[in-house]
Amino acid sequence: MDREVGGRYRLIEPLGEGGMGVVWRAHDRLLDRTVAVKEVRYTGVGDAQRADLNRRTIREARAAGRLDHPSVVVIHDVVEEDGRPWIVMQLVPSRSLAQAIGERGPLPVEQVALIGERVLGALRAAHATGVLHRDVKPENVLLADDGRVVLTDFGIATLEAEPGLTATGGLVGTPAYMPPERLNGEPARPESDLWSLGATLYAAAEGAPAYRRDSWAATVAAILRDEPAPPVRAGALTPVIMGLLRRDPAARMPAGEAAHLLRGIASTTGHAAPSGHPAGPGHPGLVHAGHTVPVPVTGSRPSVGRRLAVPAALVAVAVLAAGGALLAARMTGFPGGNGTPSAATATTGGATPPVTATPAGPSDDSPTAQASATRKPPTGGPSATPAATATAAPAGWVPYRSSAGGFAMAVPARWKVTKHPTRDSVTVRGPGSPGAFIVEWTVPDQPWLGPVRHWQGLEREILGRGEFPGYHRIGIGATTYLGRPAADWEFTWRRGGTVVHVVNRGFRTASGRPFALYWEAPDSRWARDRHYFDTFTKTFTLR
Repeated sequence: MDREVGGRYRLIEPLGEGGMGVVWRAHDRLLDRTVAVKEVRYTGVGDAQRADLNRRTIREARAAGRLDHPSVVVIHDVVEEDGRPWIVMQLVPSRSLAQAIGERGPLPVEQVALIGERVLGALRAAHATGVLHRDVKPENVLLADDGRVVLTDFGIATLEAEPGLTATGGLVGTPAYMPPERLNGEPARPESDLWSLGATLYAAAEGAPAYRRDSWAATVAAILRDEPAPPVRAGALTPVIMGLLRRDPAARMPAGEAAHLLRGIASTTGHAAPSGHPAGPGHPGLVHAGHTVPVPVTGSRPSVGRRLAVPAALVAVAVLAAGGALLAARMTGFPGGNGTPSAATATTGGATPPVTATPAGPSDDSPTAQASATRKPPTGGPSATPAATATAAPAGWVPYRSSAGGFAMAVPARWKVTKHPTRDSVTVRGPGSPGAFIVEWTVPDQPWLGPVRHWQGLEREILGRGEFPGYHRIGIGATTYLGRPAADWEFTWRRGGTVVHVVNRGFRTASGRPFALYWEAPDSRWARDRHYFDTFTKTFTLR
């Protein structure tokens, strides 16, 4: 087809067609790259309603374009031409989860869990900014050739903060994956996307939807009236699937709990090649914030001989939600979780063997060799508030830069920086202290209430669950960090026979990106080792 839209996008061939339009393979002449262009079509409506729908679609596409998550298709541009919107997106060479199910039948449980974790991560990022998807289904989950799992088609998403966007009264979505409240005419909510995710995981694990009937009406009636048939192949996924498929939105499994369970099940995934392609440089596995994790979609169950090792300290990291904070995995995954010290930490408080960081350029895995000569020397004591510009690396420290996290800082020269295998976080540990410093930029699902209120809410949550034996709050106080509102949460708790001391700084960037800077050490060494936290935070800068 020889047609160009927006003065730069030449349509090449259709890639697929759905109820909302056609997706084209196209060439961006300006940037000389291949893209996907979604032509949004509305039929059976008048001119006034069509204009309103066009405005809505453009707003929704722009809202989705603000999302920054490795499992969300990137929206490059929105063009209005011939009286309808054209959404220009990243072209992801892939096959859909629906295709994989159709060709292979039920998929391995660990693989489905890993796919679910990635899709849930995309939904949590969207929900944190007020964007709902409203059409999560296997056809909209892409298993990319490079190993990623990507959620696409936010074209029918709606901003929950803009009720006018849903005033058209249209019911959009695929019946088998639509939650009961939507079929009852109620507005969509984050829990609605969670139900659809549960239905998607059911289909992937069982090989068929939970609600598959002979007609549209029969499917709708079954969702509104019947409980889903208990899965027979889902295994460890069954509690997650059934928890997400609860009819009452308020009773559905929370996103955070589902993410935690999915992560645990997915950790048994082996290293089979993704998407049925042979292993090799072109198919490195699922790339998630700079770390490669395999997502096999072969017909057989992958080997579990090599498990994804989750460094114990990393599970205890604190993170921010939409600019706030969520205590990841409730911090019980530290060595000897639930307060019981492991053999490695019973006497050392969690120290790791000395590891020398090898200067090797601006890597996510090792500090860089040289400090910036333009930074000012450190000033102020441990209580000083870091300025917007980080200080230079002190003697014995070397610069480290994370391209995945978009930050840089100094680390002690012989300390090791380790990227978490599934979360957006790194941990820094080494000789000279049993402490651990963690930087995390994962987006969880809790709303942003301001840094202090957010920490207070999380404190109530973990105490309500009884997850921090001997917890004692030292303080939750507002501060300013890198020119942004922030809060420091300092407390102690007892892990076995050791009192652990923690300080956790939460803030979000001007663009809304969440960060948490977390330091823990045995309370007996707190006065001696607090300077590590102060130096880490003074040298920390956004890139």
